[in-house]
Amino acid sequence: MTAETEKSPRVLIVDDEAFFRQVIIDSLSADGYSVVETDNGSEVSRLINQHRIGLVLTDLEMSDVSGLEVLKMVKELCPEVPVVVISGHQDFSAVRAVLSGGALEYLVKPFSNAELLTVVERAFSQYRSNLEAKKNREEADRLLTDLVLLREVGKTASGEVDLQSLLDRIINLIVDSVDVKVASLMLPDRDGNLRIRAAHGLPKGVQDSAVITPGEGVSGHVFATGEPVLINDIVEDGRFSPSGDEGQYSTASALSLPLRGRDQTIGVLNVNNKTDGTSFSAHDQNLFASIAHQATMAIENFNLINQLRNKARELEALNKARSKLVCNLSHELKTPLTSVLGFSDLLQLHRAEISEAELDDYLGKITDSSIQMERLISGMLLLFSIDSGTAQWDSHPLAVGEICLQEIAPYRERIEALELDLQLDLADDLPAVFGDREKFGLLIGALIDNAVKFNERGGSLSLLAAAGGSEHPDQIYIRIHNDGTHVPIEAAEEVFAQYSQLGEINTDKPEGVGIGLALCRTIVEKMGGTIFLEDTAGAGTTFAMLLPIKDKDDESH
Repeated sequence: MTAETEKSPRVLIVDDEAFFRQVIIDSLSADGYSVVETDNGSEVSRLINQHRIGLVLTDLEMSDVSGLEVLKMVKELCPEVPVVVISGHQDFSAVRAVLSGGALEYLVKPFSNAELLTVVERAFSQYRSNLEAKKNREEADRLLTDLVLLREVGKTASGEVDLQSLLDRIINLIVDSVDVKVASLMLPDRDGNLRIRAAHGLPKGVQDSAVITPGEGVSGHVFATGEPVLINDIVEDGRFSPSGDEGQYSTASALSLPLRGRDQTIGVLNVNNKTDGTSFSAHDQNLFASIAHQATMAIENFNLINQLRNKARELEALNKARSKLVCNLSHELKTPLTSVLGFSDLLQLHRAEISEAELDDYLGKITDSSIQMERLISGMLLLFSIDSGTAQWDSHPLAVGEICLQEIAPYRERIEALELDLQLDLADDLPAVFGDREKFGLLIGALIDNAVKFNERGGSLSLLAAAGGSEHPDQIYIRIHNDGTHVPIEAAEEVFAQYSQLGEINTDKPEGVGIGLALCRTIVEKMGGTIFLEDTAGAGTTFAMLLPIKDKDDESH
């Protein structure tokens, strides 16, 4: 280009009638505009490259190159330069063709000097806006080329603490870097419907209220097909309603792209309302396709990082719980082991001085302490074996009432010593449940042990077993209640967790190592049932479970 291109933009007049060219030149020159003229449309390319053209005024009908061809040529060479097409007659088809081709205005002869100047002024205003938009696009392209935006999105995936912050950050990056006023990210909810999770520029209330089913509107179509949609004019397009999706189209052009994950579409990116008021182009689609791809990677990476974080927290909690188990086990084994060692020393050192009654008493205490240690270790090993899947299950039909009576028998002496009011309500002729006899006995025994251990002197202890009733016709309902320390409903997850026990080891921690209720839940779930805390309105604690009835036709199972 020559140095002339550095001057103010000029008006290029293309018309094969010299008289008409001169009329326009005189009018524009008098108003301070610089003009370039030609009577041949084929010269347009050369003149645009030679001069800085800010507006093209072309006649529609010329002998060599038509005005429509001039329009197409200008839009291919310098799409930011407005084109005004002039014609000697009003023709609807011509108007439609001209405007569809991207012309700014269709001016009909004869027109006044004021009309001409008004159109030219508007064209130069549009030209300046186009140049600014072009500059912004070039800057956005440069940023994308340098991976600034993509790097920021990638950093966001590892830096944000929750998904919503990540999505908001992605939308803000898009709006700040690319020339759009409205952008939104839609992700499926639990029902599979698309909801707007992050947005910029949408009217108040639209983000919360919009619910799009797959296949509905632009976004639903993109989500269902996995293919992008570029709409130049949503009214004329005919495929989608102008009020679809987000419900607001302030421009006729819209662009919607799928967020394609590794094996499925995970959401939709929508953009519309370009800042320069123009339609989205194929270039825009390619640009936003890259952004959508990076956004997808950021979301998937965030989910992966979040999963790893959760797994790390779970492992950390498990390690802490197992460390606590070792401390609890050491603490709980110390007392019976000290008893065994103490009475054993007495027998070895003072055997001749010990009476037969004392000998029987000492041996009984050694036996009781040994049994206590054996129960602690066996319970722990059983939990480990069940948890690891190595436990052996010998399943048979089980009589619930009979087993409950057998398991409560060893506790009757302790119940009497604590003056507990024992209430047994074991329905006759209960259907059998299906499970391992030894493990079901451990289940009932552990719950009874808790009810005795945590009870208060003079309190009540009730054990109920009944049919599930109309709400649970195929299940047996078992409930054990004590009047001791109240365990709130919200602590259910903690008390049933492996190696977990309420209380501190050196202050208020009760007997046991914290495997009883975890073992109970594992056994119940293995039997196909559920165990849970029941609300006791602040008085005592009630554990209940529902176990499926053994089908008599399944005896050979």
